[in-house]
Amino acid sequence: MRRIAGLVLLEGLLTLGISFASAAEKSTGSYASATECSKCHAGIFKYWSESAHARAATSDSFKHVMDATLKLSSDAPAARRRCMECHSPTTLVTGDRDLTSAVSREGVTCDFCHTVKEVSLDRANRFSLDPGPIKRGPYAYSRPFPGHKAEYSFLHRGSPLLCAGCHEFANEHGFPILATYSGWKEGPYPARGVSCQDCHMAFVPGAIATENLLQKEGPRVMNLHRLVGGSSMSQLNRGLRLKVESFSASATAASIRVAVSNEGAGHPVPGGLPTKSIALVVGVEGPGGNLENAQETVYRREVRDAKGATLKTLPEMLLRATAAGGDNRLKPGETRHESFRIALNERSRAVVARLEYRDATDNAAPVKRSVITEERRELKTR
Repeated sequence: MRRIAGLVLLEGLLTLGISFASAAEKSTGSYASATECSKCHAGIFKYWSESAHARAATSDSFKHVMDATLKLSSDAPAARRRCMECHSPTTLVTGDRDLTSAVSREGVTCDFCHTVKEVSLDRANRFSLDPGPIKRGPYAYSRPFPGHKAEYSFLHRGSPLLCAGCHEFANEHGFPILATYSGWKEGPYPARGVSCQDCHMAFVPGAIATENLLQKEGPRVMNLHRLVGGSSMSQLNRGLRLKVESFSASATAASIRVAVSNEGAGHPVPGGLPTKSIALVVGVEGPGGNLENAQETVYRREVRDAKGATLKTLPEMLLRATAAGGDNRLKPGETRHESFRIALNERSRAVVARLEYRDATDNAAPVKRSVITEERRELKTR
């Protein structure tokens, strides 16, 4: 059964959406700051403030990508607008794309998410927006809070369309830079009734509002508004499996066969931007602990420009991508079997198979590398 779920809109991903600001529906009010929400929803606010959503418009990584994109773009104002449509979506209504107000700097903030009425991917104005006193959420029998009215919304209960508003879009050439929603839709999870929110906003103990505002029989769990995404080690460990299927070693070489499985992600892994990849690295551990003679298989989605060149940086992808390159990502439920033969020497201590998550999104920083999991096979003392 689909669990009651809250809101997922963005992964903290550095994205540019299609231009729908000019067509955003008229609002009936202005946006409130998340600090106002925190007065009654302290637990939710705490988790949200730790999320990539809260830093979507202010993180160093976003600033680096946006600055580089604006320099490359032939229409910098339009490029800035597209950035802000997902990274500070209140600007769809306020037009504050220079982030002069505190609410704009809150990125994907509470009041934007909980006043979205509808999302349609078939329209230029994907979001139907209605900032004001009515806050929409996943509970069918919500009662008004002192500061606002409450309204049940199936969109917030668990519809992936809420996420797709920013996690499914094409650049100005029509190329899908982000296709996470499509990847989910093409897999087995829709038939199982498992939505984005079920995986990325798990239930945790806590009250949705301060105790004095809840009825005694009110819920004592809430959706985790930290909105953990595909770069979270907890998510990657939950979704991916690594298993050594066979291993043999001689004095000079080792042969190893490894299985890598996507057991828990409802979309191809890695998800999100083409700057993300998963690497299966197999090598020999020497006396110092470093891997020697390493070989690797990298799972990723490549994109190319009009001349067929593979693009490496996110600003280039956002502005120049026109065609898909190779795509060997792990689909939901898929297992790959990879074989390696590794040279050994007298210093070799163990053969290690390791899964790494790599993020090259920030064009001004080194590639981020994190070990997801590893398997070892010790060698006889030499």
